[in-house]
Amino acid sequence: MSEQIDYPLSSPLDELSEWQRVVRPLRVSADGYLRLATNRLAVDSDYTWDMHRHSDHELLWAIDGVLEVRTPETVYTVPSGVSLWIPSFVPHEVTARSGTELSCTWLVASDVTGLDRVVALSTPPLLELVLDHLTRDDLTDAERRRAEAFAIDLVEPVPRLIFDVPLPTTPWLRQIADQLVASPADTRLVEEWAADAKVSTRTLTRRFPVETGLTFSEWRMRLRAHHAMQLLALGRSISFVARKTGFRSESAFGAAFRRTMGVTPGEFASLIDHPRTPMADWLQD
Repeated sequence: MSEQIDYPLSSPLDELSEWQRVVRPLRVSADGYLRLATNRLAVDSDYTWDMHRHSDHELLWAIDGVLEVRTPETVYTVPSGVSLWIPSFVPHEVTARSGTELSCTWLVASDVTGLDRVVALSTPPLLELVLDHLTRDDLTDAERRRAEAFAIDLVEPVPRLIFDVPLPTTPWLRQIADQLVASPADTRLVEEWAADAKVSTRTLTRRFPVETGLTFSEWRMRLRAHHAMQLLALGRSISFVARKTGFRSESAFGAAFRRTMGVTPGEFASLIDHPRTPMADWLQD
C-alpha cells in the first residue's frame, strides 16, 4: 500500500516551523552541514503530524506522556522511557496528546547503518545527556562523530515487543483494522465483522494471523491495551479507561491488560508518572 502513495518529504526545518513551543533549538555543525538535529517540544493541545517521511533517520520519544506513531504497516504506542527508531524514507504519522513533552532527533542517513527498520528502543537517561552534548556549537567534527557513535550505542531494542500493533494489508481486513483503530471500544463479535466484510468467520480468523502474526482476539486486545496506555498516561481513572476500551468491568480490563502488557493498569500508570528507573527496570524484566 505504501509504495503506491508519494508521501511528502519533510525536513527538520519544515517540522520546526509547525511547532508552537520549541524548548531546544535546532543545532547545525560548525561547517554548516546538518549532521544531527535534536529538539524538544511541549504540545499544548492534541496534535497530529500527518503521514510524511524524512531523508534522515529519526529517533522519537515521549519525555512525558505517550505518543502514537502510525506507519502504513503498523501502529506503535511509545510511552516514556521508550523511543522509536524510524529509518529514512519510512512514511509515518505522529499523534501527541495535550500536555505531552517529546524529543525528536534526526541523524544523517549515511552516518548510521544497521538500523533499517522501525523498532522500539530503550531510552536510558545517559542518552539525553549525550544528545544535549551534541547540541553544543563548539564541537569539532571528530568530537561530534564520537558522540554520535556513542549515542547510537546507547539505544537497543527493548526485550518486550509490546509497543506495536501490526496492520493487515488485504483491503477488507485493513478496513476492519482501521475501524477498530478508530474505535477500540467497539464490541462487535468476530462473526459480525466477518458478516460485514461478506466473508466467512473461518476466512477472517484464518487470514488475520497470517497477515499480523496475531489471532483476531489477540490483535484486538493489543490494540485496546495500546489505547489504554495513552489514556492512563493522561491520568484517566482505571474505570474510565475500562469503559473506553470496551470492557464491562475494571477487573476484566485489569486482567486482560496484565496478560498483554505484563503489568496491571495501576502499575503502568505509576511507571508513566515516574518513567526513569521504574520503566527501565520493567523493560529489562
